Amino acid sequence: MHTHETTRERARFPATHLRRRQALLGAGMALLLAGAAPARAEDYPSRLLTLIVPFAAGGTVDKVARMLQEPLRERLGQQVLVDNRGGAGGTIGMAQLAKSAPDGYTVAMVFDSYATEQHIHRKLPYETLRDFAGVSYAVRSPMVLVVPAASPHKTLEDYVAAARQRDVTYASVGAGSSNHLAAELFHETAGSRGLHVPYKGGGPAIADLLGGHVDSMIASLPLVLSHVQAGKLRALAVTSQARSTALPQVPAVAEVHKGFEVYSWVGMVAPARTPAPVLDKLSAAMTATLRDPALARRMADNGFEVVAGDRAAMDQLVQRESQRWGQLIAKRKISVE
Repeated sequence: MHTHETTRERARFPATHLRRRQALLGAGMALLLAGAAPARAEDYPSRLLTLIVPFAAGGTVDKVARMLQEPLRERLGQQVLVDNRGGAGGTIGMAQLAKSAPDGYTVAMVFDSYATEQHIHRKLPYETLRDFAGVSYAVRSPMVLVVPAASPHKTLEDYVAAARQRDVTYASVGAGSSNHLAAELFHETAGSRGLHVPYKGGGPAIADLLGGHVDSMIASLPLVLSHVQAGKLRALAVTSQARSTALPQVPAVAEVHKGFEVYSWVGMVAPARTPAPVLDKLSAAMTATLRDPALARRMADNGFEVVAGDRAAMDQLVQRESQRWGQLIAKRKISVE
């Protein structure tokens, strides 16, 4: 049966006709593949961009993403969707980015933990330096040691004295975040003790801090500024080398412990295989957006210092931070396992 059908097929379609049909099918497939290929850099962007925030809504990274969302849409001429993918210190959202197409249409806003997570997690579903490329070193801000308004700790000295007697609890947005590492560095420098309480983002951490369920937190200034101004949290010290203009009455840790300096920062990254011309275009759009005077003022009002560094600046920052904090992580034996 099969032999007869094959013979009839050959009779209806001689070899030359079959080769022609195969060639046409091949050409059609090539056209389909070409249509599925990423758009050329000069056409980018031609559709919606997804901006992954690997933390819960309400935190520092989310604040930056929300402030950038509309100005970036206006500059790029395309909608920008903020997609919160919180959990596991930001690694769940970053795993999603690692699996995304390297076409510039899915990027992520990252926190300082992005530079340290490879030292914290023994197993990650990606390799930070291999699987991602910098787009923009966006903003930075000093951090603030805060306690609930009802806390018995009125000053930095009160807090240190208590922490030398017992383990005070401190919140963070996840293992390896600047909140966590800055607190570890602080307690090592002050000769005090702290018990780490990690959360899935700044929002949940602040909620428990406001409720008095945790003793303290070294948080980014933008995350806690409004609560300090409202009298709901008490600021004991800032982690910048000098006092912050936003909280001039609050001393710097460096006034007591010389050389202590820590900044929280936020940047943008993309999948590593994203074409360089696309990265350049997106980086330039971020830089121009961040340098807009109106947005810069809004950032400053919320406690952020605009850096507006390009993608090379972002890659260099990650390497420096990785080296600096990697040493502390090894010394303090910090791990999520």
